[in-house]
Amino acid sequence: MGVLGAMVAHPEELYPMVKLKMAMDRVRRQIPAEPHWHFSYLMLQKVSRSFALVIQQLRPQLRNAVCVFYLVLRALDTVEDDTSIPSDIKVPILQSFYRHIYDREWHFSCKPSIT
Repeated sequence: MGVLGAMVAHPEELYPMVKLKMAMDRVRRQIPAEPHWHFSYLMLQKVSRSFALVIQQLRPQLRNAVCVFYLVLRALDTVEDDTSIPSDIKVPILQSFYRHIYDREWHFSCKPSIT
């Protein structure tokens, strides 16, 4: 059943869907112009549309802090969940992450080093 079929089967959900769509459009228009915030909010929308919608309804100072906090935790969770990285490599990365958070040059490559 497609979207149209779902709307016919559940017409009471049409109004909430329209409100949600309008809220999502309003949130997209609120993305800050500063490059670092613009990037952060675009990434937030890519990794979690539902959280992005909620986070972007907060007042600006709290919104920015929660956005960064969510993205950092999401990144850590992605590393933690990655089964292709052995635990003996993954655990030290997670434990030392706080040391690298402000280092723009730091990155982790999953490619094995050639010796």
